[in-house]
Amino acid sequence: MTVGEQIRTQRKQAGFSQEQVAERLGMTRQAVTKWEAGQSVPSSENLIALAALFQISLDTLVANDVPRCAPEKKPSNPILRSNLTMLAIACQAGALHACTQISYTLDPATGTKVPDHGLFLFKAAVLLLCSIWMASNLRFEPDPVRRRKNSQIELLYCLAQLTAALLTYRFGLGLVGLLAAIALLLIYILFVNPRYMGRKFTK
Repeated sequence: MTVGEQIRTQRKQAGFSQEQVAERLGMTRQAVTKWEAGQSVPSSENLIALAALFQISLDTLVANDVPRCAPEKKPSNPILRSNLTMLAIACQAGALHACTQISYTLDPATGTKVPDHGLFLFKAAVLLLCSIWMASNLRFEPDPVRRRKNSQIELLYCLAQLTAALLTYRFGLGLVGLLAAIALLLIYILFVNPRYMGRKFTK
């Protein structure tokens, strides 16, 4: 409620007409009309006189006219957001490639090397977390149509990386597989993201 609305409300509750209020304050009726319409604001002296006339405190008369500040939103940082998105993509590719590298442990009973399933499960868990992190960055896209399109593009990228990882694992490509994963990563970050997904990674 503005000061003008408060003056009108308190005047009516006190049973005064605009002419009576104007007479008590030594003002014209037009001045009171302008106050109540919000076309002008009473001076400090007139506000004190109005509060005394209506037998209310000055705070009551003007308190609701103080604009309420909306909760301050934390400013978004596009540089930090784009860097975190890029980091999530890189971590996901790295974790995926790490899963293709078979780790061995020594079997104490036979003295032979056997695949370390515990380490593989750990790497798979890291891969899952990195994938969730990468996918969660899609929520920053405000346009639902583009978000859906970007999700499809990101899924195709993940399938391409998964194919490269499976080929690396199946044929033991080692360094060649790593270079293929890096190439896919760079193409995705430097070409696909800015051109087809509307993501421009800020330096």
